[in-house]
Amino acid sequence: MGRTDSFDAAEIRRLRTELSWTQARLGLVIRVHRSTVSRWECARQIPSAKHRSSLASLRAAVKSLPPKPDKMVSARVQERTEILARLNGRRVVASVSGGKDSAAMSLYLQELGIEHDRVFLDTGWEHPDTYEYLRGELAAKLGPITWVRAERQMEELIRHKGMFPSRVIRFCTQMLKVQPMAKHLGALIDSGVDCVNAVGVRAAESAARAKLAPWEWQEAFDCEVWRPLLRWSEEEVIAIHRRHDLRPNPLYLAGALRVGCWPCIFARKSEIRLVAETDPRRIVQLKVLENEVAMAAQQRADRAGRELKNEPTWFQNPTSSRTPDGRHDGSCWPIERVVEWSRSAPRGPLRSKDEFLFAAQLDGCMRWGLCDTGAQDQEASA
Repeated sequence: MGRTDSFDAAEIRRLRTELSWTQARLGLVIRVHRSTVSRWECARQIPSAKHRSSLASLRAAVKSLPPKPDKMVSARVQERTEILARLNGRRVVASVSGGKDSAAMSLYLQELGIEHDRVFLDTGWEHPDTYEYLRGELAAKLGPITWVRAERQMEELIRHKGMFPSRVIRFCTQMLKVQPMAKHLGALIDSGVDCVNAVGVRAAESAARAKLAPWEWQEAFDCEVWRPLLRWSEEEVIAIHRRHDLRPNPLYLAGALRVGCWPCIFARKSEIRLVAETDPRRIVQLKVLENEVAMAAQQRADRAGRELKNEPTWFQNPTSSRTPDGRHDGSCWPIERVVEWSRSAPRGPLRSKDEFLFAAQLDGCMRWGLCDTGAQDQEASA
């Protein structure tokens, strides 16, 4: 700042700023009027030797002060204190899907210094890249991930039931996600561990998620559910990935808007097209599965002495009109027709949206936070 006996206008202003003082307060301390300090800072007057000595003493005192805590660090300390008080020693079990939000949640807990278990609920119907990401890059960055599976995974479960999950009978979420997690948490609780299930859902993703609370007791899990990222933006999710040098799931880079079942029964039109163009084997796999389930459905109809009018398929008709009671008619499309439709150009305002996304998503994976369902209200790039 120059010699101890010399103060120019900029040095006086900088000293006052470092002290977070007004001109009036500085004047009061060194016994001059506020207007005198103002003239000094405007270079219209030079401090006297006595006042330069007083200013030098203040400058020495400022240098001896400990550095001010960073505002962001202070806020994070306060945030951690409040969260730890709410957790009250309970073990945090974090649901990790392989998607960006659940990964961001685990990174956030790391930044807060909150120990947590990471659990992946494997449906057996994820993309191979997601499995590789979970086993490799994600586990290396987050720490060990426990894989939890139901007794029957997706294909075996469908064959066992002889039917596909649907908007009305969404057994995939219940049997492949909710029940296995409840069983996992139940084992911990039975062993005397008090748990909190942390899930990475964000209010900005949909109107339904915006209605959720940060903390909520859920009977199915017999514990409290915590949503740490509920008020986060997508920019914050991306930023924490960058801070920790974590690459996102490669499916996002390929154009997927969400990570989960490949495909989900609520897949967007653009996502169906992505599956068909990048993983034709999955389309063939679905065709074979549809044929098997159709045969089982026909056998049930024959035994019941009724006509099978609608063969079950993975996707219901995405363009069906609603019945008078507001429901869709339940008609189904074979996978080849769905793929053909996914490659068609949008027609009109209704067709510019992803027709497979319906209000039925209010529950299921979206509410439980056990997979990354993406932004429900976002239009597709069909």
